[in-house]
Amino acid sequence: MNFHLASIVSAFVLAFTSYQSANAGANTFTAKPVRLGDNLISIMRQHGFSQSERESVVGSSAKLRNLFLTLDTRYLVRGSGKDIELRMFDSQTSDAFRIIKSSGKVQTIPYNPPYKINYARVEGKIYGSVLGSILGKINSNWVATRFLDAYAFDIAPRAVSRGASFWLEVEKLYDAGQFVKYGEVLKTSLNINGIAVQKKFVRNSKGGGVFFAAADLLEEKPFYAPVDYIKIASRFKPNRVHPITKRLQPHLGIDFELPVGEPVYAPRKGTVVRYGRNHAAGNYIVLLHSNGMETAYNHLHRIDKRIRQGLRVSAGERIGEVGCTGYCTRPHLHFAVKKKGRMVDPIKYIKSYPSHMEAMLEKRVAQN
Repeated sequence: MNFHLASIVSAFVLAFTSYQSANAGANTFTAKPVRLGDNLISIMRQHGFSQSERESVVGSSAKLRNLFLTLDTRYLVRGSGKDIELRMFDSQTSDAFRIIKSSGKVQTIPYNPPYKINYARVEGKIYGSVLGSILGKINSNWVATRFLDAYAFDIAPRAVSRGASFWLEVEKLYDAGQFVKYGEVLKTSLNINGIAVQKKFVRNSKGGGVFFAAADLLEEKPFYAPVDYIKIASRFKPNRVHPITKRLQPHLGIDFELPVGEPVYAPRKGTVVRYGRNHAAGNYIVLLHSNGMETAYNHLHRIDKRIRQGLRVSAGERIGEVGCTGYCTRPHLHFAVKKKGRMVDPIKYIKSYPSHMEAMLEKRVAQN
């Protein structure tokens, strides 16, 4: 009798262990790399979503439709066949989504991942371009371009010599125990003209942030940054080939890449001299300032309803929102500066932070 009971117990334990093993596999996410040519539709196709299901998902959200995936990003998969969940993470914003197919029904849910954050330190020396040297140490365009953003206001031609040392610290974000993408670059150092220039990423109360060093407060530049978050997509390039028209067309400004709806601020006291909409610039505003210089803001999603010709605005006053109107491939602010009738490189005339961050940065320097 005892032998028979022991056999039954043994069989039950074996069956339960097998069930646990199978169930654990069904509930475990696997991280999949984004491959060259992948996008949301191709990824769903690879995992058995029908054409109608794919169309339903893409049509459910503009943010999901514009999800930006890069080769240094992962997505998560759980299950297979008729019951599957995908977790997708935008590589350059905080946007994330769960795409769930269960019992023949598909739903998409905006997702706020409870990230576990680890930190990685990368260091090396500059041989060739700064961008290429960083990519040689960490295979992430996001991390490399964020490093360049930190020094956009500091690097002059030939200022970084061959063999110059650099290092950076970056967040690594994990969901469900899997690495999914890099977060913000928090600290940087780059040897410029023989001096190690260090920058820290400082977040502000509005959800943005800038790379900052104490010396930045001493710069005598006439304008504050017009946005909360300094991420530069394109710089002043007099000989640029336009990404849409494919023709030689100078890029006479700087593009700050931010999500639709992010605030745009006046960088100095000024007067509205023009505003409206045209085919290329989309929604735009032009301000004239007391120093005789003009600043322009293109591709706005929305112009503040108070804006009218002749209106006087103060430094830091909100004048519009980042968008993608006119000739535009991704949401951004095209910011331009005109001096004595000629377009000039804005980097030479703007501080690395918006006006509402100045007091906080001064306080931080004083505390240190």
